[in-house]
Amino acid sequence: MSDRLTARPNLALGSLGPVLGQLRARASMHVTEVIAALLAVCRAEEAFISREKALAAHFYPAADLDARLYRLLAERTRERWPAPVLGALADELAASAPPLPGALVAFFAARWLERQFRALIVPYFRGVDREVAPGEPWPIVDSPAAHYPRPTGNPASRGRAADRGEWLTLAPASTAGLRVRLRWLGPHLPVVRAGTRIAIASLSRDPLADFTFDRLAPDGAPRFYGVRPVADDFGARVQAALAHARAARATITVLPELALTDAEHAALLADPAIAELPLVVLGSRHVARPRDSDAPGRNLATLVAHGRVVAEHAKMSDYFLRDGGVHRYEHIAPGDTVEVLLSERLSLAMVVCKDLLRADWQNLIAQLAPRLLLVPAMSVEYADFLSFAERLARDPQAHTVVANAGPVQAIVGRPTREDPVIVADRQVGRCVIYEVGSSFATDHPLSSNYS
Repeated sequence: MSDRLTARPNLALGSLGPVLGQLRARASMHVTEVIAALLAVCRAEEAFISREKALAAHFYPAADLDARLYRLLAERTRERWPAPVLGALADELAASAPPLPGALVAFFAARWLERQFRALIVPYFRGVDREVAPGEPWPIVDSPAAHYPRPTGNPASRGRAADRGEWLTLAPASTAGLRVRLRWLGPHLPVVRAGTRIAIASLSRDPLADFTFDRLAPDGAPRFYGVRPVADDFGARVQAALAHARAARATITVLPELALTDAEHAALLADPAIAELPLVVLGSRHVARPRDSDAPGRNLATLVAHGRVVAEHAKMSDYFLRDGGVHRYEHIAPGDTVEVLLSERLSLAMVVCKDLLRADWQNLIAQLAPRLLLVPAMSVEYADFLSFAERLARDPQAHTVVANAGPVQAIVGRPTREDPVIVADRQVGRCVIYEVGSSFATDHPLSSNYS
């Protein structure tokens, strides 16, 4: 690559100019807001930054910028910066352009500020509970890769977008037709550390034999709904699996898709024993519909913390099955929202089965960078789960946990170089227990690596 600077008009400040004006005009700003403003410049100048950031001609000017920022911003614990500090920061950034182009001043300054003030970024989002628009600040919590002896390589080594740091990025420009919500759930989310146990319930190896459904024809269209178990012992399987999770002292428990009816779901929530589980995904269920209505229902997954419902996710995908030569679509009103739950040490998303298969939704989830993705599923085919779990294990270095009703009951993606995706099977009515930083617990014969 040539070390010649790319010819471009207004390189001195360019899109950095409005940010300098904002810094000089505001009475105060949180450090997260400052970094986000610089990342917005990086997003607007993505192509230019990708071409120019590694040129040798920029090495010493970038190092000089780092040194001057180090001298100016000596207080590493101050969250909000007053007007005098913001004005001095604007002056230092302006003094760096030239010799650096304005876009690169924003890029190098954002990276330096993020590294130095990373401890203040996630706390900025305490109490948030709202839809997040494209371009707004988006937090990234610490990577769980450190819990493994040989973690996957840092995503930065593969190259990443200029507007994405290690602890802060911007909400994606495209949300693939979905709404994106961020909700602070600090008191209810566990700390995932080495040794944390995740229980994945094994309830069915053959969903075609263990479940039935209602055949509907609203306006003459073939549909299905009301999926429910028909195996006589299915309720006992659920209770036994939850008892196993409690006995194993699992921090997180996940049941498969459509594991419960409305009545069974209500009964579990009323059972005091459910409060003994710190965090549990009660699979999903087809929510009861009025008997005299053709209106679609919902396939709803529920997240429960110590017996309290703290989040729900409505399945978004348009699943269909072949039924005697007829394509029957699931009679649901598809959800339209991906919600990421946040604490200082964990970010968590929950989706249902086929939600995980659309390429644009996969890209959206990867860009939102949850460190834990929980997926109740019901599928006899699971290759796409494996490939996406491996993708998330490498970037953004996330755990993916799929609890499946099917021939393989447990799929775990984890940010480790050896076997980033592992699968397991066991008798119904028990749980597969995964230990973070290690592998499946060895109290039963399991499993295999999918490759």
